[in-house]
Order: sequence, then C-alpha cells, then structure tokens
Amino acid sequence: MSLRKSMEGLDDGMNSDRERPCYFCNELFELGHLQNHLKLCGSILEQCPLRCGAWIQRKHKDAHVKECPQMEKSRNASTSSHASMPAPTPPSVTVNHTWTPRSIPLDDCVSYLEKEVANIKLVITEESSHREVQSTELETLRSKLVLVEERSQHFLSTLVSLRAAVDDEASRSANWAAQFKHDLANVQLALQELQSQQLTTVMRLESTVSSLVHEQHERELLEQALTQHDNRIRAIDRLEDVIAYLKQTVEEERERNVENRAALESELLEARRSSVQLAQLSTLRAQLMNNNAERPSIDRLAVLEVATADARAEASEQATRMDIVSRDLRALTKSYHKLRTELADFQTRVSFDHQDMGTDNGHFIWRIDNYAARMKDAKDNETVLTSPIFRTSKYGYTLKAELNLNGIGKWKGRHITSTVRLVGGPYDPLLEWPCDFTINIVLKDQPANRRQANDIVKTLQLRRKSSSKRHDYDEAEDEKTKSNEALDKSVLQMKRQYIFIPHSNLDKFEYIKNDVMFIEFVVNQ
Repeated sequence: MSLRKSMEGLDDGMNSDRERPCYFCNELFELGHLQNHLKLCGSILEQCPLRCGAWIQRKHKDAHVKECPQMEKSRNASTSSHASMPAPTPPSVTVNHTWTPRSIPLDDCVSYLEKEVANIKLVITEESSHREVQSTELETLRSKLVLVEERSQHFLSTLVSLRAAVDDEASRSANWAAQFKHDLANVQLALQELQSQQLTTVMRLESTVSSLVHEQHERELLEQALTQHDNRIRAIDRLEDVIAYLKQTVEEERERNVENRAALESELLEARRSSVQLAQLSTLRAQLMNNNAERPSIDRLAVLEVATADARAEASEQATRMDIVSRDLRALTKSYHKLRTELADFQTRVSFDHQDMGTDNGHFIWRIDNYAARMKDAKDNETVLTSPIFRTSKYGYTLKAELNLNGIGKWKGRHITSTVRLVGGPYDPLLEWPCDFTINIVLKDQPANRRQANDIVKTLQLRRKSSSKRHDYDEAEDEKTKSNEALDKSVLQMKRQYIFIPHSNLDKFEYIKNDVMFIEFVVNQ
C-alpha cells in the first residue's frame, strides 16, 4: 500500500511538472505534446501569402485571403480589359484579426520575436531538464520494479506454501467436520431416544395422575352419594317415625271419638227415654186435670208434677252433656283434620327436599304400579295414595293428587275416589290469590290401538282464598243443631271435592293392564 501511494504521488508530481501553457493560445499541454501543438496552433501569426504586408493568425488565414486588397487588385485588373468603365472599388473592410505593419513599428516586431525566441529556448531548456529528470526517475522506477518483481516472486512462493498448508488444513477440517457430523448424528439419535423415553414416562405419569384424580373424584362422588343416601335414609326414618306417631295419634283420636260417640249415643237414648217418660207424664197430667171429680187424684197429680220436674231437670242435664260432647267431637274432628294436613304438608316438604317433582307445565300422568296389592292394602288399611307434586307452570301453583282405590264414606267398596289439593309452594307469595281453576282427571284406557281408547274424563273445580290456607276448601261454620251424620257429610262435601269412578267400569275396558293404571291430570286456568 505504501509503494502504491508513493507511485501515485510521483505520477501526480510528474503530471503537474509536465503540463505547460501555450504562449499563443494559453492552453495547457504536456511537454511531449506542446511541440506538436506549436506546429499546428491557430493563434501563431504568419505573413499574408499575397504579400500585402499583413500578419495574420493561422486560423484566420483563409478568410484574409478572400478579403485581401491584393486579391481585389488582381480582380480589377482582370476585369478592366473586358469593361469600358471600371467597377467601383468596394469599401475597405477593417478586420479585427489582421495585423498590418503600418500600425506596428518594425522594432517592436523584432523585439517581440526575440522575446518569443527566448521563450522557446527557455521552454526547450526546461524540457531537456525535465527529460533528464524523467530519465533518472525511470531508472529509479526500474530498480523499484525489479524489487517489486523479486518481492512478488517471494510472495508467490509464500502464497503457494500457504495454499498447500490451507489445503492440508481444509482436508483435516473436512475430516474433522465429517467426524463431528457423525458424532452429532449419534448424539441426536441418543437425544431423540431420551426424548421419546421422557415422553413415554410423562404420558405414563399423566395417565397415572389422571387415573388417580378420576379415582379420587369417584371416591368423592361415592362419599357424597353415601352421605346423601344416609341423609335420605335418616329423613325417611324420621318421616316414618313422624308418620307412625301421627297414625298412633289419629288412632287414639279415633278411639276417643268412638268412645265419646258411644257415650253420646247412650246419653241420647237416655234423653229420648226421659223425653218419652215426660210425654207420658204430660198425658197423665192431662187426664188427671180432666178428672176433677176424684179427690185422691190430687195427690197423684202432685207426685206426677214432682216426677215431671225431676225428669225435666235430668233432661236439661243430659242436653248440656250432649252439647259438651258434641263440642268435644267437633274439636276432635278439627284436630284430626289438622293433623292430616300437617302430615300432608310435612310429606310435601320432604318431597321438596328430595326433588320428587312430577312436571311443571300443568300436565301430569301418574303411573300406579302393583294395582292389586295396593287395592288390597286400601281395603285392609284404608290407605290413601299420594302422587308426586306437580305445578301449573314453572313458577306456578303447586298441586298434589290423592287417590282412594277403595273409596271413602258411602262410596267405600264401590268407587275409586280421587282429588287434587293445593299445597304450599316456594313461589306462592308471587302468585295471585284467590285462585280458581278446573282440573281434568282422566283414567287412561290401554288398548293395543290407541285410536280405540275409551278414556274416562272427570272435571274437578279447585278453589283457594289465599296462600295462608292449608286446604283447598273453605271452612264451614259449625252448627250445634246438626247430628253426627250431618256433620260427617258436611266434612266430606265441604272439605274435600272428589271425583268418583265405579269399580264396575274398570272391567269393561283395559284401564288396568299388566297390573298398572295411569291417571292423567290436566290443569285448565
């Protein structure tokens, strides 16, 4: 790099020394080209070839020859022989690029030429000195070139040796690269095997963890199911205890009612006897009053009056006793029905807790299995079947159906009686009260062809004044003058509304098939 820079600096210095300006046109030329330029330079002055005495620049020589006065004189001389009158001479035209010796003295021209010759000599001497300098520089350059060639030869030899070393190193590196690639491939295979083993172990661990989690979840579900089952069993046991207690209480109340009714009937018989005796005594008194003639009858009349007063006192006492017994009977009847409603409400709450729901769209079909066994139980124990609760809508009134397969009251043993009760629901505060709607109760026929079905349809009217009422009927006022039979009829008619289906109709069609019966309830609001 230093040699190249020195050569470039030398060339720049030589170029600056070689360039010289032309003394006639002031253009820069190298020393070798300056002499050739002086031979052809258009600004050098030359004498007119027609010998008019003018000095003209080379580049304007042709133009001067055309306009030279000597050329005009020769033209006039040639034309004078052909014309009688000479042509007028054209006006002299002064050309700026001509130089006439008339305007410049000869001494000045000589001095100018001497100066030009001196300058040319100076240029020639300078050029010779420059040529000597160039020759010396050429010698130095030749010596430098020899050194450069020697160094280049040495450099080439070292380059060849380096290339051989590089080739050896490249072959070694290629061998090392091949060995490295082989080792890397082995390492990658080992890593892949390790990764596959790791994946298999991770998958096994995940499967074991998922199986453990699944087993734990199943255990939790089983524990929850067991706890729920235990809670249900406990609730059922408590419910059975409560039902047994209520049944026992109801039986005791029934026994008391039977005993009170028997005592009341005996007292009624005695009261009737006493009333008959009073009637007889009154007839005797009338007979005695009519028979005024007989004196001994006065004593008998007094005796009869005393006996009549005693009988009246005894009759009034029996009447008060009958009133007390009737009041007790009515109170017992109310307590009995209250216990039944509390038992029904308790069963409803238990059904709410256990989610024993039918439907929530006002349409419910009740399937009753084991009809024969249930009928026998109804005949022996007067069992009342209770359906799951169902609602008129999702957030509507809550209903429950009751079914007596053997009937009740005077229909016992001859009809199936059924009713629908309004029970307390979770959405009662949001509903409209009083409520009044009808329910269609349908005993479904089960033929092979459904088009030939002959269903039994009954309609039931359901009313309730407010959500605080426990029953789907209105309380009736008690009347003291009614007998026990009239009181039972009023309880059946006013506290329950039933539909009645005779047992004789059950054998006409397939209402009971495979010991199964279906009853449909449709609410019409």
